[in-house]
Amino acid sequence: DFSSSIANFILTVGDPVVVLTGTLGTQTLNAGVPYLIKSQAIVPTGVTVTVQPGAIIKGDKATKGLLIIQPGGKLIANGTSSQPIVFTSNQGVGERDRGDWGGIVWLGNAYVNQSARPAIEGVTPSQNYGTTGTDFTAGATEDNGSMKFVRIEYAGIELTPNNETNSLTMGALGGATVLENVQVSYGGDDGFEWFGGKVNGKRLISLSTWDDDFDTDFGWSGNVQWGIIVRNPFFADQSGSNAFESDN
Repeated sequence: DFSSSIANFILTVGDPVVVLTGTLGTQTLNAGVPYLIKSQAIVPTGVTVTVQPGAIIKGDKATKGLLIIQPGGKLIANGTSSQPIVFTSNQGVGERDRGDWGGIVWLGNAYVNQSARPAIEGVTPSQNYGTTGTDFTAGATEDNGSMKFVRIEYAGIELTPNNETNSLTMGALGGATVLENVQVSYGGDDGFEWFGGKVNGKRLISLSTWDDDFDTDFGWSGNVQWGIIVRNPFFADQSGSNAFESDN
């Protein structure tokens, strides 16, 4: 109905772009509709956002657009090989560059090897995630959604000094979450970064990212099968850019 729909996005009169910002409600993002993430668009606990094959969602450069899926929320973004889902910059063709927008931060309640429930890096106000303690199986069956045949382009940005988002940041995603056929391209920080959790990945591509390609932290215990890394020898972060970086 109209009342629930209007709470899910902002549509400016005379502007054909559907703006995603603030706390979102359960909804489907359709192919052929121009979507724009402004500031922080948050999928809260109990809410599912579904993205149709072929949909294009752009991140706003001026407001550092960022999509956040909180623990207990779900993102279902299942494209196909002929109709991939694309998350990209709202800058014009030829003007896009790494770090144009914040990317995707996807959080769950699986195990993290920290003494206190951490806050994901690069996000203010803080977004906490994960399960601490001695139950290493926590989150083994948690389903935070699915991402298949998706491209994430020109994302990852330094929001404050030494505090960045990545193209795809995953915090404690559960073992039933699906991550397959995903490519991150021209990211402003890491390509894929896992902070704890148990999610597996298949057929992941990191292309010309600025910092690390596959970065793991806080006791991530999943697997990646068929990963491809293509580095640009002329782009690297001052901290040192690695194909693989694993901490803690």
